[in-house]
Parts: sequence; structure tokens; C-alpha cells
Amino acid sequence: AFAYTSSNNALKDSVQQGMKSTVAVMATQVNASDLANIKPGDETSPQYIAVVKHLQTMRSLDDNIINAYILKVKPDQTATFLVDDLMIDDPQGSARIGEVSTSPDKMEIFAALSAPTVSQEPYTTKYGSFMSAYAPIDDATEDSTGNTYAVLAIDMSASDYNTATSKGGLILITGILSILIALGTLLVYGRKGRDEH
Repeated sequence: AFAYTSSNNALKDSVQQGMKSTVAVMATQVNASDLANIKPGDETSPQYIAVVKHLQTMRSLDDNIINAYILKVKPDQTATFLVDDLMIDDPQGSARIGEVSTSPDKMEIFAALSAPTVSQEPYTTKYGSFMSAYAPIDDATEDSTGNTYAVLAIDMSASDYNTATSKGGLILITGILSILIALGTLLVYGRKGRDEH
């Protein structure tokens, strides 16, 4: 049981660190100036579509990422969608510009204004169940002022996350079988010993 718990924790840490690293690198490739004039209703504008396609291209490099999107974070920690990379392919299942995020990851999203973060546990919204990672988008990719313009988020499906982090189950099954075999062996040899006396 200890080995199972340790294995699962190690797998969770590994997946979460991988997600944080991925979103951090992706965030450096987003230019804040491309987002500057996007406003509600611009979902079909060339500027918005260009950002969507850029996010899709980056997301396509990692099969585990099912969605990438950009959030604007207000001082009261409310996050609203700025760009959702599923908008072209699935407008009905995508967040509109200005839509308030209902993710319970409010603290993680707010903290991502400073450094990459990741969900503590999978969560569910009207769009599905996910594990997410977040990273700051600098206000300028060159000559950075160190200010964050927005937050990039990536999603992994909760089912994929659970599958990737529960491979330690094999350790638990093997451990239980080993115990049963050991007990069976002790029982057999224990009887033989009594029968001989």
C-alpha cells in the first residue's frame, strides 16, 4: 500500500510538472500585442482567428492537451475568457470572449500571473472534466517589462490524467497477490509441519 501511494504521488508530480513546463513554454510564444484589441463579439475577426490558429498549432505538438485558451484576470481574481482555441472547430462548445470562467482553480489562475501553476485535482465545469495548467503571458515577448498581460491555460482530460497517474495500481495488485501466495505457502507448510508431528 505504501509503494502504491508513493508510486501514484510520483506519477502525479511528474504529470503536473510536465503540464507546467508545457504551458510555460507555450506562454512565451504568445505575443500580447496580438491580444490587445480583442473584445466581445470578435470571435470571427481575423485577429482572433489568427490567435486561435496559433494556439491550435502549439497544442497539436502534445497529444495530451485537448484545449488551450487565454484568460484575463481581474484584481478580484475573476477570470474571463479572451481566446478559446476550440472556437473555430466547435463554436457551441467553446467559451465566448468575456465569458466568466467557472473553474474552481481561482487561486491557481490568480497565482499564474506570477509563475506557472497547475490544478491540485481534476475538476468539472459545463465543458467537461479537466486537469489544467496555467502560465503568465508577458506584456511583451521582447524588452519585457515583467508585467503579465493575460494567463495561458491548457487542459488535459480528467480521465487521461487519472489513467496516467494510476499506473501504480499494478504495484498494489502485485503486492496483494504476493501476500496471498505467501500466506498460502505458510498455511500449506504449516499444516505439513503439524501433520508430521
